[in-house]
Amino acid sequence: MPMRRLLDDAERTAARLTAPGRAGLLMQNGEPWVRGLLACLRAGTAAVPIALPVAFGGIENYLAHVRRIAADAGLGTLLVDASVERLIPALREALPDVDVVDITDVPDAAGPVPEGTDPYAVIQYTSGSTSQPKGVALTADNVAAGLTVITDSLRWTDDDCMGVWLPLFHDMGLFSLLSSFFKGAAVCLWPTTLFARRTREWLVSCAASPTTAVPMPNFAYDLITESVRDGLPDGLDLSRWRLTFNGAEPVQRRTIERFTATFAPAGYRAEAMQPCYGMAEATLLVAWPDLEARPAALAVDRHRLGLGDRIGVVPEEDPAARVLVGHGPAVPGIDLRIDAPGDGHVGEIQIRGDAVMTEYLGLPRERQPFTDDGWLRTGDLGFVREGDLYVTGRLKDMAIVHGRNYYAEDVEEIVRRVPDAGVRRCAALEAGGDGDEHLAVLVETSLEGAAARELAQRLEKAVNADLGPGVARVFTVAPRTIPQTSSGKVRRQAARELYTQVTTDKGIAE
Repeated sequence: MPMRRLLDDAERTAARLTAPGRAGLLMQNGEPWVRGLLACLRAGTAAVPIALPVAFGGIENYLAHVRRIAADAGLGTLLVDASVERLIPALREALPDVDVVDITDVPDAAGPVPEGTDPYAVIQYTSGSTSQPKGVALTADNVAAGLTVITDSLRWTDDDCMGVWLPLFHDMGLFSLLSSFFKGAAVCLWPTTLFARRTREWLVSCAASPTTAVPMPNFAYDLITESVRDGLPDGLDLSRWRLTFNGAEPVQRRTIERFTATFAPAGYRAEAMQPCYGMAEATLLVAWPDLEARPAALAVDRHRLGLGDRIGVVPEEDPAARVLVGHGPAVPGIDLRIDAPGDGHVGEIQIRGDAVMTEYLGLPRERQPFTDDGWLRTGDLGFVREGDLYVTGRLKDMAIVHGRNYYAEDVEEIVRRVPDAGVRRCAALEAGGDGDEHLAVLVETSLEGAAARELAQRLEKAVNADLGPGVARVFTVAPRTIPQTSSGKVRRQAARELYTQVTTDKGIAE
């Protein structure tokens, strides 16, 4: 669709934003979602993307989530379309004070467009992996600065085309889309469900499109690789893929190596893989590697990754080795520092810059994540070595067992790479006490009885072989029971409740 027509249609849609308050966007990826976003920007009304109900464990939980966002953001309007048709009656009942507007079809004629004066352009709710979701309040200046950072870092050209299947309510999907519009470049947009349910079909479609750049989290590269186990599709050509961003969750070298080796015969270049670090609070991009270099990796001693520790570089074959992927230096326009004594020391990653938000919506000053001198505390831990950022994990996901530090993501990756175990979703949690500290690892499986117990024993042996005797205990749970955020991250507090239920049901005293 030409941009001129899209903007004209957005002008007509903006006239529907007559209710006082901000506007939520609750739709599958598609033209109405994009048009609704542009309508909000045209009307000076903050756009509030809202996640779809995939990861909320039932309609009542989901409606409660939407009600909380509506109250927190001050929604007056909720824009929907035919992709959520079955939800619309429930949304209208749950939100009696919000005007639920179906924008599947473009209004026939333009009307007067409200001239809003909202101080914010986008309010992006965090996924809530470690707490209740919070509204990342971004001004138009934040967004413009963030899009400048992205397009400059990508060296975006008029011939580039962004391919997006990520949900547009997710910051990586939203700002990747907007960065293309910012440069007047083309976008190919797919429903997220196509990628998730028919990955191989999406791959063929994307390869046949003008796409040159694809933003994806690490798990997506594994999913694509799995989709071609029986061989590459006939005629698959990925030589147009100039950039494949890998971010939004811990980047694994194993994933990069498998993907690169699998698709090299289809013209995929190793240099196209770009591990990156970013977040909604920074209007996406924070650190980015050299475009012409292959992803860097560093083997470090996993037992020397606590707060303030100086990292120890070790051979990859060392039993204590943990391989971390480099994310490059901070991008121009973003200042980055590590709250630690110096380079090579682990500390919290802190950032500042024009693209960085000024607040979480409505939180009192004492709960805002800023240092006294104005740096945003990301809650992520990492270190800088030779100018490159390495991320070690989340501050809240670091556990101490027998006096040693362990990262949940590190433990989960050990479980996933056990040969022929078939584990995709798992969650590591600190458990026990009074001298019985350990890591509890929940693993989803369809196996039952003796087969499930055998799998748990095999995984437990593998984890303890890497981390040390008695560090971890593995528990199997049913598929799709580990609670996750809308972006696929483990909700650890809710997972702890599942762990309590599992250990109680099995008669295990903790």
